[in-house]
Formats: sequence, structure tokens, C-alpha cells
Amino acid sequence: MKIPFLLFLGLMLQFAGELAGQELMHKASRLEEKNYSKGVSSVSIRGEKASVSVRGWNGSEVKVIFRPVSRNSDKRLAIADLNYIRYLAVQEGEKLVISNTFEGEMDKITSNLSIEIELMVPVSMPVQVTNLYGPVIMGNLATAKANVSFGSLSLNNISSSCQIEVRYTDIELQSISGKMELKAGKSDIRARGLGGESAIDCSYGKVELALAPNAQVVVRAYRTAISVEVHEPDQYSYRLEAKQGSIFLPQAQPIKNNMVDIQHPGVSGKLDLSTSYCDISIITK
Repeated sequence: MKIPFLLFLGLMLQFAGELAGQELMHKASRLEEKNYSKGVSSVSIRGEKASVSVRGWNGSEVKVIFRPVSRNSDKRLAIADLNYIRYLAVQEGEKLVISNTFEGEMDKITSNLSIEIELMVPVSMPVQVTNLYGPVIMGNLATAKANVSFGSLSLNNISSSCQIEVRYTDIELQSISGKMELKAGKSDIRARGLGGESAIDCSYGKVELALAPNAQVVVRAYRTAISVEVHEPDQYSYRLEAKQGSIFLPQAQPIKNNMVDIQHPGVSGKLDLSTSYCDISIITK
């Protein structure tokens, strides 16, 4: 019985050492809600280290919820450092401008500070989000504009138009209709249910698209692999170019260092894709 006991003792000592090496973090936060029932026709969010959530709803008012968050191994300091998080919602004419900053003597701030911003607006109201270092989620809107760096971006059910610019930010798109313009650097793009007209300009990443039958997509890429899933290949016309790469079509041999031009008269779907040093793949569902 000595061997199992020694093994048990060793595991307990290892577990105790791991616990000792982990610092217990305390989270302090508070909540503030603002409501605007009239006089607002558009919203702009300017965030930093913010988690931003924007949702269209059937209500007529605009609702903003702020949750500043402070994390520290010392609970008292976590609570005290909440005071270094500043946030505002100010009307500039008919535009509501929401922003946050972190103010104070940097050497005195010992907590990890961030903020959660939740916005609910009428579905038809235009919303523009700029965020540095944090995730952005936008959904159930007619139009959306987003500029995100060093974070993540998720858009779902945008019915009219999107304007997106990102860097070092992975993108998830779902059910995007109308017109979309997307510029991305060092970011991965994944879209499902992409319809309407889309123009994507990207570099150093990968693009994975699943299209609606009427989608018209232009991708201009550099060092970016492109994969497009279609329901039926003959529902689209194609212009494909993969410089220093290969083109893969359903039930066909790979085509290397050449351009593919396939026209199907009478179809509304169009794919105009070009990249370099990477491949283009057209796959069926």
C-alpha cells in the first residue's frame, strides 16, 4: 500500500503547488443604463479594450448599458480602480456618440481594466463601431459599419449594407444581404449565407465563404487562401486567378498558374476571385 499512498501524496503536493502558483483574481464591476426615447437617428461607438454588443430590436428607443470591469488580486484595489474607467454617451445633434477611455496615473493602476458596452437600437437605425483590443458583435440591423483592430468581429443578419475594416481581427459573418465592402489585413474571414454584392480586399489570412445562389462576390487578395462553397456550380459565372497557386474546381484537375473564365448565361451569381501565393477552391455543399 506504500506505492499508492506515495503516488497520492505526490499528486496532492503537485496540486497544492499549482494552486500556490495561481493568483486568485477578484472582479469588480458596476452597471449603468441610459435610455433615449427621441432625438437620435444614428449611433457611433468609439471603444478601447471594450466588449461591444449591438442588437437591433422592435423597440422605438435606444438603450445603452455600461459595465466597467476591474480585475485585481487585491479586492480593494479592484473596486478602487473602477474609478479610472471613464465612459460617456453624448448627443451631437441627432447622433448619439458613445465612448470610453482609461484616465489616471498609469503607474498607480494595478488592475486589468476593461468595459462592456451593450447597445439596443431600432432595426433601421445606422450604427458605426470603432474598437481597439476587444470583441464586437452586431446583429439584426439594416446597416452596420465596423472598424476593429486586435479583436474579433461577428455580424449576423444585416439586411441592407455593411462597411467593414479590420486588422489582426478574425471575422464571422452570417446572413449578410445587400451590399458589403470589407477590407482586412492579417485577419481570417468566415462567412455563411452571404448574398447580395460583396467586395473583399484582404491580405495575409484566409477566406472561407458559403454563398446564396444570387451572390455576386469580388475578392482581391494577397497571400490569402480562398475557399468558396456553392450549392450548384452552374448557378454562378467564374473569373478565377491564383498567381503562384492552384485553382480547384469540382470534379476537375487542379489548374496551376492560370486564369479560369467560365460564363453561365442567364445566372445572377458571379465569382470574381484573385489571389497570389495561395490557392482558390470552389467546393460543393
